[in-house]
Amino acid sequence: MATMTLRFPDEFDAELRAAAEGASINGFVVEAVQERLAAMRHKSVMAIARDVVARDAEILDRLAGRLPHVPRAQRR
Repeated sequence: MATMTLRFPDEFDAELRAAAEGASINGFVVEAVQERLAAMRHKSVMAIARDVVARDAEILDRLAGRLPHVPRAQRR
């Protein structure tokens, strides 16, 4: 496990201790960082999904049964 020293503004001290609700400050900060990293990963995955949907909309529509299949030879 890595060890880090974090510096917070003095005005965060009381609020941080209260927010931790009796748990360790370390545990509170670790949980907050985990949540932020998960949100960042989710945002990244959703951006990739939007790109795939935009790029492959016709294929996805066919797979969903919304467009009839037209053999490649008959396409314009």
